[in-house]
Amino acid sequence: MTGIVEVDLRIAVAADLDACVAVQRASTVVGYAHIFDQAIYPFPAQVVSDEWTERLQGKTSVTIAMLDQVPVGVVGSIDDSLEALFVVPEQWNRGIASQLHDHALAQIVSRGHSRATLDVLAANTRARGFYERRGWVLQGQSRPTGWPPYPELVSYSRGL
Repeated sequence: MTGIVEVDLRIAVAADLDACVAVQRASTVVGYAHIFDQAIYPFPAQVVSDEWTERLQGKTSVTIAMLDQVPVGVVGSIDDSLEALFVVPEQWNRGIASQLHDHALAQIVSRGHSRATLDVLAANTRARGFYERRGWVLQGQSRPTGWPPYPELVSYSRGL
């Protein structure tokens, strides 16, 4: 599929747990294949489910993107931080990530912040390019993730 699409964005609720996990699974299995070899480091479904459960029950604002009533993307934001932006690979390059990104930044602004932060896998050049094209600036800080094979996370920020 090609071409920009408009999606319906709505606040995710606890009943969207499986959809959030499914979107992240689809996105990361393809997008992180060069980082997490599925034969060695399979998708950690329970860990991811627990993370989404915490987001959906906590202070994180989670937004889900729906296309023809099918979940195709998700994003979270908490305080001044954008986190967990995923789009299913079948819908990449259709403007969905941009819509989710802009929506999350608007939520951060509505909480009174004038700067936003995010962390991204250093080896995720696709995501890094996406953020850099939208004005995010690498902060020069990195740290290993908490999951094998422990790839590095790098930090970005930008003004709002």
